[in-house]
Amino acid sequence: MDTATDRSLVRTWSLDAAAFALVLAERDPSWRSEVHEIAGGRLVLCGAGLYVNRLIGAGIEAPLTDDDVDAVVGRSQAVGVGAAVEVTPLTHPASLAVLGARGFAHDPASDVTASARRLPGAAIAAPADVEVRPVTTLDDLALWQETSARGWGHDGDAARRSADAFARVAFVVDGDAMVIAFDTADGEPVGCASTTIRDGVATVGGMSTVPAQRRRGVQAALLAFRLRIACERGCTLAASTTATGGASERNLARHGFISRFVVQTYRLR
Repeated sequence: MDTATDRSLVRTWSLDAAAFALVLAERDPSWRSEVHEIAGGRLVLCGAGLYVNRLIGAGIEAPLTDDDVDAVVGRSQAVGVGAAVEVTPLTHPASLAVLGARGFAHDPASDVTASARRLPGAAIAAPADVEVRPVTTLDDLALWQETSARGWGHDGDAARRSADAFARVAFVVDGDAMVIAFDTADGEPVGCASTTIRDGVATVGGMSTVPAQRRRGVQAALLAFRLRIACERGCTLAASTTATGGASERNLARHGFISRFVVQTYRLR
């Protein structure tokens, strides 16, 4: 893989995030979601309490300007979220100087690692006692939401509201690439995940496993199923972002994903 691949990933993820925010704005205006094109990237503001509120894929071909930063700060304040900008090794060095001069600083706690693997690649061994099925109905969606909440431990109302909103959008954007894993013995859900497919790139995410079902290959089963879908739909690359140094990053590495770069978030202090 090369720099062109990394550019493709950054561009794809900015468009994916924008697609989520636009669907959310249409389906539930209460989040006040917005998308704006800035400096070759997308300012994606899903709303307070949601996962994506930042400028993505911008300031690469040419540095960010003060006007660009003004737009990020102004629109973020209007939506009610903190101003933030994603930075990767592709970001023009002068963009970092502009951000620093305007009071933005790196937030290490937000670092994620971008990983990718070519498709089809080596097959993933999935356990025989886990069955994966696509989400195709509203009942399936409700079960996905419940399973995800159990996997992530979303007990509070605010966390559950955000997670459920994400799932409703994924149901529209990802379609049947949104999946649930079941125990073949009792039919109980044991995990769930989703995949966003765009321009030959399958971005795998939304992965969670019910705590009592961990270490039995649930994520391997979910990943194997989603990569088959990706291949069937002509994808040549699978990718994901995970917490840097975390268990998910190590799990992807076991299945042929190679760490490409770290995505940093700069926040207005």
